[in-house]
Amino acid sequence: MASDPAAVRVFRPRFPLSQFVDCVWMHDGYAQPHATERVLPTGTMDLIFALDADGRAASAAAGARSNAIEIDTSRPFSAIGVHFRPGGGSPFVGVPGGELQDMVVPLDALWGSRAIGLRDRLWDTARAEDRVGILEQALLDQSRDRLAVHPAVQYAVAVVERSRGARPVGDIVGGIGMSRRRFQDVFRSEVGLPLKAFSRIRRFAAVLLAVERATRIDWADVALSCGYFDQAHFNHDFRAFAGLSPGAYLRRHVSRTHVAATESRRGTDT
Repeated sequence: MASDPAAVRVFRPRFPLSQFVDCVWMHDGYAQPHATERVLPTGTMDLIFALDADGRAASAAAGARSNAIEIDTSRPFSAIGVHFRPGGGSPFVGVPGGELQDMVVPLDALWGSRAIGLRDRLWDTARAEDRVGILEQALLDQSRDRLAVHPAVQYAVAVVERSRGARPVGDIVGGIGMSRRRFQDVFRSEVGLPLKAFSRIRRFAAVLLAVERATRIDWADVALSCGYFDQAHFNHDFRAFAGLSPGAYLRRHVSRTHVAATESRRGTDT
């Protein structure tokens, strides 16, 4: 593994999982100087397998979120995760995605004993590439060949992604040919969020991507390029999803979607 304790190794899955899974990621001995870290919402689902400093293992399914959550970084820990594409987690979690909205659920509550066996196999395996193979096979087994996304959901997600979340919901639904209520039910079941919330979060995600490698940032230009009509609307959404201002995000972000929630181990939220 990489020597940097904050380094994350990322692996892209093979077909057909590549249609549903964005990446498998892992790190060993993740350590930071801050005591807590805020994880920003992306509008997607995740599976997470964690091993704490005392060797205790846990696994969970994280539903699509409309808010940030905080994790404890006061002690080193290791983790392996499956990050799904938007709408890609539905064939694997075992329940409609909407039932997991803004929730983190122990994986054995959804997968039963298979989750415990998978968790143990992952941590008993040394090579990262072998861990990826184990996870890929577990996902294929769990899907039971139901690797499909509703065409209307696939279309709506594609429109949201192309427009960076700026396309009005009414326009998207109007081009589908389903009743609005029926479509919203299907969309939330597969994606895990209502279409309007999903669009807002994906627009926020586009902002984070736009500033990730920028050396000089004009927030007004960023807001305009990502489809915000005014700075006030942009600032409101940024604070709603990140829990802090755009300027504070730049000072305290650890990665695109992780932000130091405390200044130091004895710090407090600001």
